[in-house]
Amino acid sequence: MRPTSSTTSALDQHTPTLRDIQRDWDALHADRPRTEVRGDVGEDVSVIDWAEVRRREDALRDRTEHPKEMLRTADRGCRDTLAQVRSSLAGLQPGSSTASFTRSQAPEGAWQVFRDHGLANTRADEALLARIAQAEDPNAVRALLDELDQERLAGFLQRNPHVMAALATDYEPRNADDAVLSGLWNAIGELENGQVTDPRAIADIRDYWAGLTPQEQQRMRLLYPTLIGSLDGIPVEHRAAANRLLVESAIDIEQQRLAILQAMPDNAATREDVLQTVPGWYPDWVAEKIVDGLMHDKAQRLLHDFRLRDQEVERSRKRLAFYNNLLAPKSGLRFSDVTDDSGLVLSGDHRAILLFDPRGDGRYAEWQGEFDTENVGIFVPGTTTDMANIAKYRDNMAKVARRGTSTITWMGIDLPNSVASDATQTRYSEDGGQALLRFVEGLGMPERAITAVGHSAGGGIVGFADVYGMDVDRTLLIAPSGSGLGLHRPLPWPLDPWGAKPSTPESYPAHTWDDEARDVQRFTMTAPGDTVRLAQESENVRWWVGLPEDWGHGNDPIDTDQFTRLETGRWLEPPPTLRLPEGIEVGDRLEGADAHTWVVTRFTDSWTNLVGVMTGGEVIPYREDGDWINPDNLYDDPGYPGTDPVPIDDLESPWEQSQPEIMAPGPVDGSFGSGGGST
Repeated sequence: MRPTSSTTSALDQHTPTLRDIQRDWDALHADRPRTEVRGDVGEDVSVIDWAEVRRREDALRDRTEHPKEMLRTADRGCRDTLAQVRSSLAGLQPGSSTASFTRSQAPEGAWQVFRDHGLANTRADEALLARIAQAEDPNAVRALLDELDQERLAGFLQRNPHVMAALATDYEPRNADDAVLSGLWNAIGELENGQVTDPRAIADIRDYWAGLTPQEQQRMRLLYPTLIGSLDGIPVEHRAAANRLLVESAIDIEQQRLAILQAMPDNAATREDVLQTVPGWYPDWVAEKIVDGLMHDKAQRLLHDFRLRDQEVERSRKRLAFYNNLLAPKSGLRFSDVTDDSGLVLSGDHRAILLFDPRGDGRYAEWQGEFDTENVGIFVPGTTTDMANIAKYRDNMAKVARRGTSTITWMGIDLPNSVASDATQTRYSEDGGQALLRFVEGLGMPERAITAVGHSAGGGIVGFADVYGMDVDRTLLIAPSGSGLGLHRPLPWPLDPWGAKPSTPESYPAHTWDDEARDVQRFTMTAPGDTVRLAQESENVRWWVGLPEDWGHGNDPIDTDQFTRLETGRWLEPPPTLRLPEGIEVGDRLEGADAHTWVVTRFTDSWTNLVGVMTGGEVIPYREDGDWINPDNLYDDPGYPGTDPVPIDDLESPWEQSQPEIMAPGPVDGSFGSGGGST
């Protein structure tokens, strides 16, 4: 479509302003402000003043808000017009009619305008589609697509997601006739579940990719998106560009899946069939209670995963909503587009999806915030998380990213579907720990401060990645299934080339997987009464319960002085437009079974700690009073005003923190030392 007059006016009026701001941004980073600090031996040392850099960046972002909003308003008007045209065309086209019939219903000359602007297939495109329909395998499809120049190829794939579906199912593409692809495989070596088996290959992948021309990189993203979009070592913006095509294809496939599910018998019919098979000696009311209990949503999450039809329909609808949301432009994601000599790589208002595999429950990772921040936080969710519900965690991480810290929501493995039958198995932590280590290595950001945060089963994953030697600066295990320590059995990973010890240790290694020294700050928190304590204590009771060797996720991190314990605390006052969960009031303590979810919820002290660890800011330490035999959490007292947050680097050591404030009668406040642990 040609721009409307209002769009043209908005472009003429506001584009120069944005260009000026972009020049100021480039100038700021070309000559960052510096400040003088005292060196180790007393000398003055000039360093980049990052606080001033961020202040100026925020000021530049503020300057963009008005012109960007005006352009967004004009753009929405243009899109609304285009949507009306498409809707009108769809209404003109009877079911099963041909494209030529649809063209005949359009106003004279309109179809040529659509073609000129890449909104409709040309006659040559339609002829190519007919040839593609006869192709026998993905490589045959790629050979036909290679006939298009790459600018046309990108638009062709966007207009015809069913063609991308032929490529989206080829997860380990091989083509001896493609020299660039073969060269990449030489760097990869082998893949297992979409990841390189030897993490040392990641550096080779990164170097090989950097040696390709921008045009070669673009072609690889377009023709081999499943490989490029998930391959550790490929730059994040290139992975995101490849995965965007996969999301478009996944929408097409999920719509077909939903149609099949809706045609199947619903839960009510299934329930009647099951009741007919229950042995006759059960009274009807007993059989009904058993069946209804097993079919209930909570039972599916806690005990098993039956994948009943009605629940699957709901999951499918949520996945479709999530996929469509991933493709919707969103202003303010990043300050600018990413471009190279081939053109646009990733628009500043497009989501940066670093991993997208819709098979099963799905694998997914998304970057939030700018690409050049000092701090990068990676959040790993826990049991029952899948493509249908990962958005709530992604949205929370987006809120952290607004504080100037990049965040990544990472679901790099198929997470447990239920608590009892799945989450107890060690393999989830083992497999996830290996995958997370490789993912971090693939980011290639040794100069950044990287924090890995794991919740519930995600805590066990982060713990195991730490055991393997993941290269991060901070970890935070929130209500974790375990720490990965103290299992006392052989590690499953082929560690021989690395020279690692053959069994899980009692302490984390001081070196990374590739034998580089590391200094990791480790934090943990679990709310009182959280039932995850049963999992955390599994190693302590294994000997008398007789748990199998493939159950459990290591020792409770609270039991080791390698972790600084943080306070989960209470509910905080939300903004006037938001409300706390039903039955919760400001000042209520996080405790009980529901606290397992609440600890990663905003407007809580635990959320303050999550943000503080990710950003390297302030956190609330856990403190006790009483004596060494019966220490009590200071928050056990409802009248306790709360512990003030302290800078993360000013925290006491884990050993010092474990010493309770000894309380005794006294004339003033009845305490020795700091007076009740208000540190």
